[in-house]
Amino acid sequence: MLTTNRDCKRHGAMTAIPTLGEIEGRMAVLEVVAQSALTHALDEGDDLVDAAMLAEIRRAMRAKCSELKLDKDDSESAISFAEELIEAAVEASHPLHP
Repeated sequence: MLTTNRDCKRHGAMTAIPTLGEIEGRMAVLEVVAQSALTHALDEGDDLVDAAMLAEIRRAMRAKCSELKLDKDDSESAISFAEELIEAAVEASHPLHP
């Protein structure tokens, strides 16, 4: 992963490119943190707040894809992944509600 130790080196060592494994590791961390935080937030049990939060996440994802100028396929893939995270969080929090 990128580290300050590597970033402070000179010349070629400073511009080292992270490996695919490093990128996948960071993505896994982000997925777990997002999933856990969203599940915890949905556990509060206010359906109106939950619906508003999920709608805001969807809007933010579309805006971010546009900001990044992702093409249609990449945007659809990113939004689909967001939907999978949302769905998993809803399912994980559901058993906690009566």
